[in-house]
Amino acid sequence: MTHSPVCPKCKGTMHSGFVADAAHGQMLQSSWSPGEAVPRRYIGGVKVTLDEQVPLTAWRCTDCGFVEFYAPSA
Repeated sequence: MTHSPVCPKCKGTMHSGFVADAAHGQMLQSSWSPGEAVPRRYIGGVKVTLDEQVPLTAWRCTDCGFVEFYAPSA
C-alpha cells in the first residue's frame, strides 16, 4: 500500500510499520502463512513452508491505536 489508509474505527490517520518476531536471538519480520498452524514435535514452534510466506505490513492508527495487518500480493 502506497498511501496511508483511514482508520476504520475512528477515521484517524494510519501509519505503516511491521511486527518483529524474536527467533534464536534475531529479530525477524512477521509473515502470513496459509492454512492452520501445525506444531513441530520435539523442536517446538510451528511448521512453515518458506516459499509460501508473505511478509506482513502493519498499519497503526495514531489516534485510537487500532492495528490492521496486510499481506500484500507480490
